[in-house]
Amino acid sequence: MFSLQDLKQYLSEQDRIEGNCELAIFDKVKPIEEADEHTIVWFKSKEQKETVRLTHTLATLIICSSKLQVPRDLMGKKCFIQTENPKLLFSKIVAALFGRKPVPGIHPTAVISSDAVIGEGASIGAHAVIDKCIIGKNCTVGANCHVMDNTTMGDNILIGSSTVIGGNGFGYSREPDGQLILFPHVGGVVIEDNVEIGSNTSIDRGALGDTVIKRGVKIDNLVHIAHNVVIEQNSLIIAHAMIGGSVRIGQRTWIAPSACLKNGIRIGSDVTVGLGAVVTKDIPDGETWVGNPAMPLSDFINMRKKG
Repeated sequence: MFSLQDLKQYLSEQDRIEGNCELAIFDKVKPIEEADEHTIVWFKSKEQKETVRLTHTLATLIICSSKLQVPRDLMGKKCFIQTENPKLLFSKIVAALFGRKPVPGIHPTAVISSDAVIGEGASIGAHAVIDKCIIGKNCTVGANCHVMDNTTMGDNILIGSSTVIGGNGFGYSREPDGQLILFPHVGGVVIEDNVEIGSNTSIDRGALGDTVIKRGVKIDNLVHIAHNVVIEQNSLIIAHAMIGGSVRIGQRTWIAPSACLKNGIRIGSDVTVGLGAVVTKDIPDGETWVGNPAMPLSDFINMRKKG
């Protein structure tokens, strides 16, 4: 069982604890509709009309918005932690108290090159193949992954099962007779600290330079990242996205599911690329682009109105 005392280290000075704190004992997390009296829950809505759900839930410890006016009659029945970002606080608490923690070590079926350098606390899954590369501290490489030569990984990196890091990029030159010759891919892949990469994702090594994934980037399942791509800090690349060769993506940018980015373009920082967008041009900082071919959201809305 956990108590309110176990949570205080995750709270900021601005967070408020309201209600009956003696009831704040929990040992599980569940959706608010499925909670019992020993469940910690997160209440998403800021709408006062939704507070009836707080009355109906059996949960006695609820994380909710600081902007929500909690009904006075619930204060004696439940404990509320009111915070600016309930989802963020709930995520931190659940990760710390209930998150799955990989067991450090190398699975006996993994194949590890004698030239590989593997940091302290790393976890290498079943049937993973680690070539001549560097893996930092506290990294997790899932089952059936292949981390190929000339890959350098920082610390605290998570790679899901069946992902390939450092394969050849798709670049060819054509002989006069039409025969295709693979352009040399002798670069590597650099992955900085605190990056997460999902399952069945492919990240190609650079042709002459490196493919670089900067600190804090999160990459979903089933993503393709081509050679010489650079993704700056804390950007998110979502499932089925295809990032063409030599694309550069700025910081804190969101690439939505099934988006396709043409090779060689530049995507700014704080950009949103919409669902299924086909991006063929550079995108400046701070803009939202959607559609096929992708265009600024305002242009897309105006076009739809005229059409």
